[in-house]
Amino acid sequence: LQDWLTSLMRSIQSADYLEQAWLPGTSKDAHYYVPLAGLARKSQWLKTITSKEFLCPLLASAGLEMLASLLTLLLPLFLRRVLQDPTHIGNFVALFLASAVATLAGRAKDQICRVLSVRASSVLSLAIFQKSVRFSNLAHLRSPVGKVLGSSTTDMMLVRNYVLKVHDIWSSPLQLLLIAFMIVRLLGISGVVGYVAMSLLLFSQTRANAAVGVAVEDYLRIDEVRINHLNSAFQKIRGIKSLGLEPMFLKEIRSAREMQLEALWRRLRVVFCFFISINQMIPAVTAMVSLTSYWYTGHELVPEVVFPALTLFEMTFSPASKFSLSVTRQFSILPCVRRILHILHQPEHRPANHEPGEAPQSSDASAGNMIQFHNAKVSYPNADDSATSFVLGPITMGIPANKLTIIHGASGSGKSTVLAAIAGQAEVIEGQLLRNPATMALCTQDPWIMLGTVRDNITFLRSYEPVRYHQVVRLCCLESDIASFPGGDLAIVGESGANLSGGQKARISLARAVYSEADLLLLDDCLAAVDPRVARKLFHECILKLPQTLVIVTHQAEFIQYCDHVVSLANGMVAEVGSPEELRKSPHGIIGSILVGETGTYSKDHFDGVMSMESTPKRDSADSKQITLAEEERARGKVDTDLYRFYFECAGGPRFIMLLSLMLFLTVVVRIVNSFWLPWWMGNVLSVSTPTYLTGYALVVMLQAVFIASVGVILVLGTMKASRSIHEGVVTRLFRAPLDFFSGQPLGRVLNRLSVDIDGIDFRLINAGDLLLMAATSLFAAVIVLVWSSPYLLLAFGPIFYFQYRIQSLYRVSARELRRVCSILDSPVLSVITESMASMPTIQTYDARELFEERHRVALGRAIVGITVRYALETWITLRIEMLSVALLGCAGLLGVFGVLDSLQMGLIFTLSISLSKHMHQFLWSLINVEVEMNSTERLRHYMTRIPVEDDHRSPDSEPEGEIIFFNVTVQYPCSHSPSLRDFSMCIRAGEKVGIIGHSGSGKSTILAALSALAPVVHGRITIRGTPINDLPLTTLRSMVHVLPQDSVLFPGSVRQNLDPQSSHSDGTLLHALSVADPTPHCTNSSALLDTVIAPGGTNLSAGQAQLICLARALLANPRILVLDEATSSVDLQTENHIQQVLQEHFRDSIILCVAHRPTSVAWMDRVIVMADGMCV
Repeated sequence: LQDWLTSLMRSIQSADYLEQAWLPGTSKDAHYYVPLAGLARKSQWLKTITSKEFLCPLLASAGLEMLASLLTLLLPLFLRRVLQDPTHIGNFVALFLASAVATLAGRAKDQICRVLSVRASSVLSLAIFQKSVRFSNLAHLRSPVGKVLGSSTTDMMLVRNYVLKVHDIWSSPLQLLLIAFMIVRLLGISGVVGYVAMSLLLFSQTRANAAVGVAVEDYLRIDEVRINHLNSAFQKIRGIKSLGLEPMFLKEIRSAREMQLEALWRRLRVVFCFFISINQMIPAVTAMVSLTSYWYTGHELVPEVVFPALTLFEMTFSPASKFSLSVTRQFSILPCVRRILHILHQPEHRPANHEPGEAPQSSDASAGNMIQFHNAKVSYPNADDSATSFVLGPITMGIPANKLTIIHGASGSGKSTVLAAIAGQAEVIEGQLLRNPATMALCTQDPWIMLGTVRDNITFLRSYEPVRYHQVVRLCCLESDIASFPGGDLAIVGESGANLSGGQKARISLARAVYSEADLLLLDDCLAAVDPRVARKLFHECILKLPQTLVIVTHQAEFIQYCDHVVSLANGMVAEVGSPEELRKSPHGIIGSILVGETGTYSKDHFDGVMSMESTPKRDSADSKQITLAEEERARGKVDTDLYRFYFECAGGPRFIMLLSLMLFLTVVVRIVNSFWLPWWMGNVLSVSTPTYLTGYALVVMLQAVFIASVGVILVLGTMKASRSIHEGVVTRLFRAPLDFFSGQPLGRVLNRLSVDIDGIDFRLINAGDLLLMAATSLFAAVIVLVWSSPYLLLAFGPIFYFQYRIQSLYRVSARELRRVCSILDSPVLSVITESMASMPTIQTYDARELFEERHRVALGRAIVGITVRYALETWITLRIEMLSVALLGCAGLLGVFGVLDSLQMGLIFTLSISLSKHMHQFLWSLINVEVEMNSTERLRHYMTRIPVEDDHRSPDSEPEGEIIFFNVTVQYPCSHSPSLRDFSMCIRAGEKVGIIGHSGSGKSTILAALSALAPVVHGRITIRGTPINDLPLTTLRSMVHVLPQDSVLFPGSVRQNLDPQSSHSDGTLLHALSVADPTPHCTNSSALLDTVIAPGGTNLSAGQAQLICLARALLANPRILVLDEATSSVDLQTENHIQQVLQEHFRDSIILCVAHRPTSVAWMDRVIVMADGMCV
């Protein structure tokens, strides 16, 4: 392994780059840990820990730790023998071998613990993901994506760090006891006095440890909130930009970040201003108290006593620090463990028959029913048990097998809830729901599209069968769309279908369900997103010909006559149920009146003819654009000095550097004086009294602690300022990025920067920086003292430092490049998590858990390889650096053997040589680690300074009002081969209402996107009352143009927050707007309604209810230009009529642009234009 690592490092150094292909495979990748992850997911911790994969390495590393500790503690005994007889070669050989073997055993233990830490984090990562894809609805609310991402990133780093140092909790107290025994043997009762002082210092950290634990828990909890805000924003970034809601989301994110930084301050100030200063002064305080007591008791301070004692006192630093940090680590790991257990203890989704009560089996249940409800009440769970939600039922009805069932009803009547109950996404709280399909497929109202090719999205869980595949593509009217995509069905579609029109997403989702050949197909209003002609073709040529059981939710009443079974819902109850023939006999019923044409129907008027005349597009669909999934950028070569300059400027600039340099200089001076003070005292070099020496020694120790604490304060303040500045810059830049940036970036990649890399600048970078500064001051002081004491050691230092430089140079390039690769390898893991959490209903209905678990295992496996090699490199350099320090010890011993040095010089040199081993290792290791940890700053700086941003325009004298003119407007997306809008010209007068219709992908939505500056206009211009929109600030333009999109833009929070993001209206105004938008009885004048929490994704609302809330928000905004992009496609005709009435009454003076497929949606407009192939026909 060591030879292979050396070969790899030389290859990386030669290329100054690391190709991912150079990384090896591993016999124990993520697939190997699946059984252990299954045990962890089921909380069978004893079996997990006692398995051979954990217990054997743990015991082996414990044995090596014991050996290394004992040999290290024997070094002072061998040193005493050497000082008693410097020319005896046997004593020197024993000292040299003990040091070498201790180093080898310690580094072997480190490597085993590093492998064990990767194994533990891998098992827990797999267990968390396995649990997340099995979440019930309630679990999904209690553990949203922010919690799962936090556990998969921050918690896993804490787990790895904990396992790396798992033996410190027992080995460090044992070492301290053994050192105490040797000190007491050397100094008698005076050693006990010194240890009492050390114990008091360690005990003073007890309460501070608890404060650290609270701060860590607060930091993690607030981080979940911050990540949830970021995820919600970027999931709906198009709607947020179109509504100009960026300031509101930025305010929420900034608020969460400030609270997180407050928790960070509480943690860092304790760790770096208290713990580190206390730990650094422990050896000096212990030595001062013990030697002072030793002198006061009448003993003489001679080299044979003082220098072995100083060596022992110096040896207390490492175990005392390790013990202090290990206790702190126990408090820090507790919040992490609680969060992991919270996730693993969540309830799982239950796809089987659901019988919550003791309700008897329905006696009248038809034997031919695939689904049977019996007195069932269905509801969505709430994370807050005290909150209420919509309850469907009680309902009793059956869904016949191998038949087509249509569920019809007004918006909010419970249609989608019925499908959710069948799919297991809603909870049956009373009665029975019996299901017996072997497989199910689901098309949701907001179609889920997987990041990948069109073909992958259609075939999904099944193998590719060309004949059947092309048949499904034809039945779902996708042939022309696929032909228009560059690359055909192998074209990449963005996450959530970012580069597809609403109709294309709906048809791909339908094709996935049809291709699956599932026993039961659940189609939730999948025809609403396509135009009437395509909807009829899909229904008659695809849906009607399927042999399986189909349940369709639709508002399009014209299809009811063709189905086998109808269910009509009203106010959460079954109003009517039966076949169309049976219900036709009741003409006064809801379905009967529809079938006889009395209400709620519309004829195939001239709009239908217009739609049918549209040509099939033969090029890129105008409302879709080709996406090239951007490869994640990665820096090459050494870390640029500009990066350090950038970080220091963020941390405070010249003032920060000057203060830090001053404190470091004073620290070095005090360390040098501290090293010389005892020899001066023993030789009475200063010719002063003993009490003066004692006072001076105490003063030096106290000054050392003060200066170290001052360095910690400056570092913490600089870190806080840099973290705040960088996070603010990155988030602000992201919200200014164009939509194309998000289309080509998986969401997990973006969140990786804002979670793992932010954690890097919050914690890991300051840890590395503080260690570097402390090691540098200690090493510099030790070298000066060592060289001052014996110029002969210059001959030994020359070749040793040369080899140090060669090893460090070889390792530095490899460590830097490996860290860059590991950061990139983390992104696919997080992308799978975010994608799976966003597509939970589809995954669980299709039973596609194994597909996503495999994708997660593959991505995690690559990440495991990267971090395993990185840890192996850490062992590689640590071993070599410490062995060189052993060589330095050998050189000093040989000088004594040949009589070049006397016992006093030998004592000082050996003491410093032993400590030099630690200082040299820490300095070179931390020097490289700082460069490695700067990778997080490097990646964040790229987002902060180099990602594209929308052009923000100059501010006009006033906001323009009046006509809108499109003049020869051509829109072409960066990755598209042809324009989405071609030489489009149109004039819209003030207050005019214009409808826009056309085939899916004809360019309708592109017109609206161009008006809001969401699409790039490459030719022509758009003006509002003569003012080009390029001259308007984006915030002004988007406040003038209010968008009601097809997919409702709602975010987690209260109804009040969604209605009034700027908090500029009273509750009375908000309730009035709600009552106008939704006059139904449940919309009462109650503040409780405004406090109702909207779940992530609006899952506790129907599509119609969500759209009505968006309409109320538009009423409050009172915009000059109102844009409706298929805004009524998900509501029934009665609700649509009400929306039209509201638009006509309350937006008389506003310009209204309405994109629609329904003829009734645009029939009342002043003018209708027809789009085809990106042009007005």
